[in-house]
Amino acid sequence: MASDSVIPLFLLLPDELITEILLKIPVKSLSKFMCVSKSWLQLISSPTFVKNHIKLTADDKGYIHHRLIFRNTDGNFKFCSLPPLFTKQQHTEELCHIDSPIKRSTLSTHIVGSVNGLICVVHGQKEAYIWNPTITKSKELPKFMSNMCSSAIKYGFGYDESRDDYKVVFIHYPYNHSSSSNMTTVVYIYSLRNNSWTTFREQLQCFLINHYGRFVNGKLYWTSSTCINKYKVCNITSFDLADGTWGSLELPICGKDNFDINLGVVGSDLSLLYTCQRGAATSDVWIIKHAGVNVSWTKLFTIKYPQNIKTHRCFAPVFTFSIHFRHGEILLLLRSAIIIYDGSTRQLKHTSDVMQCEDIYVESLVNPLTISDQGRRNQESPQSSHS
Repeated sequence: MASDSVIPLFLLLPDELITEILLKIPVKSLSKFMCVSKSWLQLISSPTFVKNHIKLTADDKGYIHHRLIFRNTDGNFKFCSLPPLFTKQQHTEELCHIDSPIKRSTLSTHIVGSVNGLICVVHGQKEAYIWNPTITKSKELPKFMSNMCSSAIKYGFGYDESRDDYKVVFIHYPYNHSSSSNMTTVVYIYSLRNNSWTTFREQLQCFLINHYGRFVNGKLYWTSSTCINKYKVCNITSFDLADGTWGSLELPICGKDNFDINLGVVGSDLSLLYTCQRGAATSDVWIIKHAGVNVSWTKLFTIKYPQNIKTHRCFAPVFTFSIHFRHGEILLLLRSAIIIYDGSTRQLKHTSDVMQCEDIYVESLVNPLTISDQGRRNQESPQSSHS
């Protein structure tokens, strides 16, 4: 009897207090709470509640709701919670299996990026999905192109806040160019809200290096070169998802020919991992700060590698990285390794070789099917009112 009376008593609370309580509850529980009543279903699934819940979970400094997603050698995806990785409490054999919307996952299946709990996953050039693994909802993207070689494509996935829209960007380079001068590229942009692709041609004066653009504050970023077959980083190229414009940023280090640069994120800041030469024992971490229209690079710290860790000294420029801080520890995520440093000494504490590390996502209620349906209804409503 006592358990039967809990829900009615709880429903007597003011709506504002109920909302505040529900905002602090994990997604898995909220999915069940949607069955309590119609009013709770409307509240929890409302765009305002979903956005506020994302903000609270994404800003959680303890990373309780953050998940790291991997892919093993047979193409299947697995995930683990982020916090235990800082103390090496979680091992690769303890990873949880997760069902991808792509049923025939192979090594040609990869994750383009993650934002607000949504993941863009692509299988070759034939299948692409926007997927929320937490609520197991996915939206298949319409077929968009053919006769394209995967090695000639650069990818990006991000959020256009001005339109409350999620966008996928594919950039195709023709193979009959040896330099970026007057190179015509084909840019494909998918809008989840419109459920459609837009295609246009650009003459970029650079060749994008990293496979997947890093999404930071409304823009996608790639390191770039002047030659299509060379990976010498010359600057950083950006693409604004709101207005579709290209931009560029200068590197913080100039005038050195022999260096390796990887693009990544530190927290919510765009970052570079700079190694003065291949095989060096240290790398510098730089972040970029925005102050109005002005941007400036700041050297954050230097990380040190022990002599016996040779595999972690060479970072392929086509792959990106991320760094996270927790309780005085620094977690460096590379494509095939997790490295933990002491926050005060910057000295390595331990490393873990892992299967292919794809991305970090935050648990969220964002439903890609709902966003796409809302966009379709908005497009149909003017027509129906006219008729």
